[in-house]
Amino acid sequence: MGKTISFVKGKGSISHNNRDFIAENVDRNRTAWNVEYIKQPIREAYNQLFGEAIAEYNAKQKRKDRQVTDYLKDIKNSGNGEKQFYEIVVQIGKKDDTGVLDSEGNLSVDAKAASEILDEYARSFQERNPNLYLFNAVLHMDEATPHLHLDYIPVAHGYKTKMHTRNSLTKALQEMGIAPAVSKTDNETTHWQEREREYLKGLCLERGIEVEILGVKRDNYTIPEYKAAIQATEELTAELEILNAEKQEAESVIASVGAEIADAREEVEESKKHLDEINEQIADREKRYAVYEKKIDKVLAAGKPVAKELAVIRKNAKQLPSILGSEPSVKISEKDFNRLIDMAQASGTLEKLNEIYDRELEHMQGIIEFKEFVRPKSIKERMEAKQKVVEKQKCEQVVNSTARREKDIAI
Repeated sequence: MGKTISFVKGKGSISHNNRDFIAENVDRNRTAWNVEYIKQPIREAYNQLFGEAIAEYNAKQKRKDRQVTDYLKDIKNSGNGEKQFYEIVVQIGKKDDTGVLDSEGNLSVDAKAASEILDEYARSFQERNPNLYLFNAVLHMDEATPHLHLDYIPVAHGYKTKMHTRNSLTKALQEMGIAPAVSKTDNETTHWQEREREYLKGLCLERGIEVEILGVKRDNYTIPEYKAAIQATEELTAELEILNAEKQEAESVIASVGAEIADAREEVEESKKHLDEINEQIADREKRYAVYEKKIDKVLAAGKPVAKELAVIRKNAKQLPSILGSEPSVKISEKDFNRLIDMAQASGTLEKLNEIYDRELEHMQGIIEFKEFVRPKSIKERMEAKQKVVEKQKCEQVVNSTARREKDIAI
């Protein structure tokens, strides 16, 4: 018995492919064995591939509403079945005959041979498929069996109207010499996949690895039916694997979100307590300010006639002759003298009150600033907690949908 070749369409979960998320079926200790061939942000790739065509097209448009402002988004929203990008998952063998690890926990001989073939296939993909631009490609060695995730953008040229270069899988494949479609199940994509399988099969045969067609017997099938059955079987197998990964990802997100919601609620309660304490401090300070303001008003009221009284005291003062070069002296009445003493005391009292008031105001400002810092934070966290509840519900829907789909596939 030879090894099977699996060459199927993937779901295109870039975060899973690049290990931004680690599913349960991934061995973290072997993630370093993975090979990343290219990791280019898709928007950057679109600018590189279609930027010039977009600029030329927009320059000819007199109305701005006809210009292309976000081609990536336009493809996503298009109604003609186009996708922003496509993915193929390529695998040689199964976990039973090509498991990554041997009985001693080392890289198995079969997995090493399969990974070398997959590596050559990945490195030659772009040269062999010039109209399928690889923007993300990785070889996974941290799961059960070595396999490739190849994500590509179809690039077609030569359009006479609108943009001269566009995203079109059918035309891109035809530009590479792939035969046109005969029917819905016998089309450019199936022709291209057949060509790629033959190339991969040749790489296996060069290394002495026999290839077995996966899961379909030839009996009672026409050639097109036989090809379609092979493709359908492989696609269902890969879809089930991807769905299981997505299910694990969703379950992990649910657990993580639940913990974050609990932490957020706890922090919100702490913020409420802080706000209550701050409000009490502010109320206490406001009472104290009222007392200080009354004292200051009283002192100011006492000091209002100071200028006039000083003028009268100066007028009533009598110049005394200096004795032996001493400084000039004046003589004032006892009443004026007592008034001067009162004014001096009032001045000192006012200065001290102002100092206290300034200190209290500064402290109060610090409390208010802290309150303003805490208040928006608590509100923000409440909003985030609510959003996380929504995200958790969405994740639960994904898990339920995945379970139903898995059941359908099993049937």
